Amino acid sequence: MAASGLNSAHLHARGETAEDSICDLVEFAFAMKQKLEEINKEAFNNFQLRVGICSGPLVSGVIGARKPVYDIWGNTVNVASRMDSTGENWRIQV
Repeated sequence: MAASGLNSAHLHARGETAEDSICDLVEFAFAMKQKLEEINKEAFNNFQLRVGICSGPLVSGVIGARKPVYDIWGNTVNVASRMDSTGENWRIQV
């Protein structure tokens, strides 16, 4: 899972918008696709890639008392996950 543009104050300070964050995620997905194709070719593997990207509000925080981890929740995350799990291999759904 990857997220971009979680802090709007940082975006505005750099002169960026929420749309710039979406573009960053799409570029990241294309870079992952290219790298995985190289790995498959060089190592004779057959790893597959599916990506689901969704934009919208979410909630984030640290969960867990013994082993705390940072996580994000919300409908936006659920939709992106469903787009990933139902998508075709080597496709990026936005």
